[in-house]
Amino acid sequence: MHIPVLKREALEEMGVGKNKNFIDATFGEGGHAKEILEKIKPKGKLLAIEKDDVLYKRGREMNLARLTLYNDSYLNLKEIVEKAGFKKVAGVLFDLGFCTFHLQESKRGFSFQENEPLDMRYSSKGLTAKEIVNYWKKEELEKILKDYGEERYAKRIALEIIKTRKEKEIETTFDLIEIIKRAIPRHRSKINFATRTFQALRIAVNNELKELEKGLSQALDLLEERGKIVVISFHSLEDRIVKNFFKDKKIKSKLIFPTREEIKKNKKARSAKLRSGEKNE
Repeated sequence: MHIPVLKREALEEMGVGKNKNFIDATFGEGGHAKEILEKIKPKGKLLAIEKDDVLYKRGREMNLARLTLYNDSYLNLKEIVEKAGFKKVAGVLFDLGFCTFHLQESKRGFSFQENEPLDMRYSSKGLTAKEIVNYWKKEELEKILKDYGEERYAKRIALEIIKTRKEKEIETTFDLIEIIKRAIPRHRSKINFATRTFQALRIAVNNELKELEKGLSQALDLLEERGKIVVISFHSLEDRIVKNFFKDKKIKSKLIFPTREEIKKNKKARSAKLRSGEKNE
């Protein structure tokens, strides 16, 4: 079961309360949305967006009152809000972590613990991780591994990918893991040796960082005065974008970490950070 990280803190920072309207830009499995809907009764409304086709369908099947759910990306946030006629937005939530569903059920290659096709798409459209590793040039592979994975052995991994694909197509997560094993020296680390490569590919496939920049900008425009943006991120690249966005817009932001108790109950919370900012004009 998916357990939303920093749920209580997120709702408190957004000022979720009776009869207010909010946007959940990353519906996922509905953990935050259900709690928001409960607290904004009786007249408050929630507009939610879910990029993943399967999770969107599951969300629709929940039949939650006062929820409007769109199968889209927050890249199109303004357009969605206009289409829905949604007004007086008191807060927008971005929970940037992928769901338990993606790791355990989707069979799209998000987890390096399972042997699955190298897909890594949140939606059914666009480029796959398999296409990237089999057809992108060495320089392009090295760049995404460095920029999106902060992988110190990016050059070695890129070279090993090129060498391997000359002999056979790279098709599965386990194919890729074997390549990474051959490319990097064995050493102790707090994270799995494949984590950075998988992160880099997932970000590249889903265009995550550029979509986040555009989504934040649109969210700010949509908020009413003193409305809140709340973002839960799980790696430094996302957090840096959020931090710089608030700084550039001269918005005073607040940083919150999970408690020790939450981390004990939910290991996913270890790397989480919450940043919130209030629209001041």
